[in-house]
Amino acid sequence: MSDLKQIISRRSYDIFAGPDWPGYQDLIAGARGQGDIQAEVDEFVAMMRQTHSELTQPGDIAQANQQRQGQQFYDKRLRAHDHCRVPWNTMGVNSRGDVFICSSPSWIPKFVGNLLETEDVFHILNSDMAMSIRQEILTGRYYYCNNRICSFFGSIDPTTYNTDQTIGTHALPVGDEINLYVQEIPRNLVFDFDYTCNYQCASCRTEVINWNTDPTFAPINDRIVERIKHQVIDRIGTQPVSIRWAGGEPFISRAYLELLEYIIASGRTNITNVIQTNGSYLKSKSDILTRLKPYVQELRISFDAATAETYKRVRTNGVWSNLIHNVIHARQVLGADRITADFVVQLDNYQEIPQFVELCGDLGISRINWQKMWNWGTWDQAEFDARNIYDTRHPDYAKLVKVFEQAGQRIQH
Repeated sequence: MSDLKQIISRRSYDIFAGPDWPGYQDLIAGARGQGDIQAEVDEFVAMMRQTHSELTQPGDIAQANQQRQGQQFYDKRLRAHDHCRVPWNTMGVNSRGDVFICSSPSWIPKFVGNLLETEDVFHILNSDMAMSIRQEILTGRYYYCNNRICSFFGSIDPTTYNTDQTIGTHALPVGDEINLYVQEIPRNLVFDFDYTCNYQCASCRTEVINWNTDPTFAPINDRIVERIKHQVIDRIGTQPVSIRWAGGEPFISRAYLELLEYIIASGRTNITNVIQTNGSYLKSKSDILTRLKPYVQELRISFDAATAETYKRVRTNGVWSNLIHNVIHARQVLGADRITADFVVQLDNYQEIPQFVELCGDLGISRINWQKMWNWGTWDQAEFDARNIYDTRHPDYAKLVKVFEQAGQRIQH
């Protein structure tokens, strides 16, 4: 019964436990009660075991990403370019503790290990899958990479490499080259394991998500936080490391706030942070925002609109006036040079791109991050394709190109 403490947290037990159930510590020690009580407890334990098994099984999300993006693995024959170095200098932690070594698990939809299933993070960073991904890049094959949405491929002329998905449909056997290994914590970390958010944006999710008190995900996140503290943050040397926070809204995530406080308490300013936020809590969380100032590299605020009307449509639960006031407050605390405006380009907002550029100028924001839509499964494929105007295959893509030109902005193919 010693494994029950890893499967059932006190929080989840207190939520489900009946008045006559044994105490939490007694349950962990093996107590079950008698008769009907024993049957209830046994059913609860079985449910938690099954849930834990499902949530800690690596690969499901990566495979789902691959299927939603319609990606196939093949030899892209990208031989004449400098190698992408992202899988050497990047590590991300996804929900359930799954680890990826790209900027996004949609760009390379393969997990290389699970943080909750190892006592040494370097066993993950140098796993067989991690080595295979790096080897494919060194040989110029880029077998696992999603060339349709990856920004590395976005700057390369697609006529210069292979796009025939029938060629080279198997990865190479992994060799023993020393340059495939990672020997220190990567300088780019992505924490993308908590989806807690007060918004319900149609392009991202179908409901408001709160994992702070969720009986299943809260205990898992607690374990991930402890592993990140001691297997990742504590093992960062003197090298500069940047952490990007994604997945939900960091300023209301209990897990993320605990890790941010841990970094502040460490006093290690070589650890800086890129925080992606919807901007709704920047003023109410002014205390931690101020204390984070020495550790903030970039605050990326999601707008996705240039007017209140469009914002209400694409950022469900968001209040435009609140966003603008909070952006002004964040600029006062951090300085305008640390703020980036995020804009997910879609059919509902692309005509506002020139107006958005002007708005950013009025707000003193010089950096704009134009983002492509990803299919998170919130729409069926036909509707997603209709909304995804940033796809070169979209019938109105030429209109988008003209809008970018009108705004004096460069569009990535």
